[in-house]
Formats: sequence, structure tokens, C-alpha cells
Amino acid sequence: MGNQKVPKKQQLLYIKDVEQITGRNRLTLRRWWVKGLFPTPYMISNRLTWTTEVIEQWINFNNQEVQPIE
Repeated sequence: MGNQKVPKKQQLLYIKDVEQITGRNRLTLRRWWVKGLFPTPYMISNRLTWTTEVIEQWINFNNQEVQPIE
């Protein structure tokens, strides 16, 4: 047992969630992912989707002042 890490549950975020977290609109986010400046979303059921882990990594890497993911 000891110091084993329990995997964090992945949560899916949609474009509205990512807009709120980053404080940027979908057009800006789209421009960024086309230029390789932001993670490219996955299409799930015709919806743009990211995982919390990917967005958190991007925030940490870019030191953005954004709202925390709950």
C-alpha cells in the first residue's frame, strides 16, 4: 500500500467550460489550437471536448491567471 498515487478521475470539458476557465472566447481558442498554441480538442458526439488534465497542463505550462477547475 504505502505511497501509491490514486489516478485522478478524468473529467470532460466542453468549449463553454474552457472559455470560462481560460477567460478567452471560442474564436481565440480556435486560432490558438490551429497555430499549435493551445491543445487541439477531440470531437465527441459532435462537441469540442478536452480533458481537465490537458487544460490543467496547458495552464501550468503557460502560467495563465485563469479560474481553477473544480
